[in-house]
Amino acid sequence: MSKRRMYKVNKDRESPFGPFPPRPSHVFHPNHPMMDKSVGDTFSNNSRSGNYAPVGSICKALHVCQMKPDYNGITFWTKDSVAETAEPVTDPEFSQYAVIVRVVKYCSGYERLEIDSIVVQSAHLKRVLAEVMYGYRGITMSLEKVEFQKPFGPFIHRWDLFTGARDNEPNAEVKAHLDLLYDVMASELDDVIKRKNSLVPNGMITFDLLWTIFEPGNAAYSIVNGHKRAFRHEKSFIGPDSKDYEIQTVYIDYNGYGFGDPLDLHDDMDTLLETLTLRGKLWYLHKGYHYKQYEGLALATYMGREDSYNVTSRVIIDTEAYLAFHSDNCLEDLNDISSSLDDAQFLFATPILRGYSLEDRMWLELFIDGVSDISWNPRPFKSLVLPSGEEENVKKLVLALASSQSNKVGANTDGLQGKCRSVIMLLQGPPGVGKTLTAECVAEVLKVPLYVLSARALGNTTALVEESLKSTLPMIAKWGALLFLEDADFFIQEPNPSDLRANELSYVYLTLLEHYQGILFLASDCVETIVSAFENRIDATIRYPDLDTDSRRHIWKHLLGKTDKKAFSKSDLDKLEDRELNGRQIKKVLKTARTLARYQGAKLKFEHVQTVLDLAADWFIY
Repeated sequence: MSKRRMYKVNKDRESPFGPFPPRPSHVFHPNHPMMDKSVGDTFSNNSRSGNYAPVGSICKALHVCQMKPDYNGITFWTKDSVAETAEPVTDPEFSQYAVIVRVVKYCSGYERLEIDSIVVQSAHLKRVLAEVMYGYRGITMSLEKVEFQKPFGPFIHRWDLFTGARDNEPNAEVKAHLDLLYDVMASELDDVIKRKNSLVPNGMITFDLLWTIFEPGNAAYSIVNGHKRAFRHEKSFIGPDSKDYEIQTVYIDYNGYGFGDPLDLHDDMDTLLETLTLRGKLWYLHKGYHYKQYEGLALATYMGREDSYNVTSRVIIDTEAYLAFHSDNCLEDLNDISSSLDDAQFLFATPILRGYSLEDRMWLELFIDGVSDISWNPRPFKSLVLPSGEEENVKKLVLALASSQSNKVGANTDGLQGKCRSVIMLLQGPPGVGKTLTAECVAEVLKVPLYVLSARALGNTTALVEESLKSTLPMIAKWGALLFLEDADFFIQEPNPSDLRANELSYVYLTLLEHYQGILFLASDCVETIVSAFENRIDATIRYPDLDTDSRRHIWKHLLGKTDKKAFSKSDLDKLEDRELNGRQIKKVLKTARTLARYQGAKLKFEHVQTVLDLAADWFIY
């Protein structure tokens, strides 16, 4: 669907367009030649003869002055500049002339007349203008009388086409009508056209002439958050305080930010058009749900505030789900777009996709050029540290249980119907021993997302928990994702019988989760007594011991990787394994050490890790 954007340019700000001189007005006094009645002497104000020429056939411009509106608010026009005492011109009188020039009287210190609008009635002119104004928004040359209002934007925007048609017209009669219209418009627009033509070739424009370079329906170009964008210009106008020039544009989105330039003024328009069109086609391929890798800038909007983040994470692209969680961020839908788009529509497509970052646990607006396919790990369980002899057994168990359920995942997209159709595994052990990593390994083998939720973050009231789970569980089932629920102790531990709130929370979790269709991992630090109803629903329990020195050494070597590991001697690893850190803390230390190494412009060394451990020993207590 297409979306609307509004841009503003404030004339009081510093601008690359230079200073803003006052806009001149074309002023006519009652005795000005523009009010010469010789063009209408055949028909006086009191003429009622009825012998009128065919519509638009007289090759003259009839100048008429606005009378005061009647009691119904209807405006009449007269050939007499003394509009208060004159009689209105009848419609048959109007219709004879090729062009009607309407002028309005102003009194601001002295009396003056200004052109308000023109009416084109000549069939010759309408035929030529139909070609000149072809595709111009709001212009319909098939009408019997075509009106153009001041400041005559269509003529400014199509002036070269108009003058070219006039110069190349072979028919003498048609040429005479074109000369007539040209004389009228040139006398009104000559100054504006000259100023525009002197500024635009030099990459400049003044505030009062901004309207001359923005033709309705044309493409406007801008850079938004560092990304090239194309918008279709709908309309523009001076703001009510005369300090802002407002530009209304539209672009294509799936269900602008600063000021832009007309696309046809871009230095390399053809290349830009091709680039934006190809990007629009790529964006279109990502409608619906997609599981991808993302690296780059992302935007988060909350309560009208927009923040930017550098994101490196696997993401779930799903505009429908994003909007369900961000209903306040919906832009106005102008019209629905058909199931297929053409190249003209691809050009105006937004580069923004909407989705969820699994690493950051945030809903974000993502840019299409940061999206790529996921590079899957063929041996994910190699990084998991378990007691000797148990690795293969645990791997076989969790994969067998997960695989038995994975074929059913996504079959029911509400995620809450039925009962006893999920696989629930309880992972018990202290922080940083591999509980989350186990779930990540299973998700990697199945090539599905792992959605992590914190029971404590869901709230401590039954209403909050129920609302959160009812909105989240169907979405997870739709994605075919695995659900990893942290802090499960919060609700699976047998509560004190007198603690009514804890009992209510356990009941809500049990009711919702037992109807959940999918694979669920419950992470618990240590629970002595589990609510019997939960215990009956758990398919397997895996207990993780504290890490020993061998386990820590394995984690250090795995997280260092093949490249960085070469810079660490056996003695270095001996020192590191003696540090009583869990897997999560080791990961944090290495992340900080790598940041320090990059800052120093060096490769990661043991000294960087040692510095982090010595200076920040208390950072990693969870």
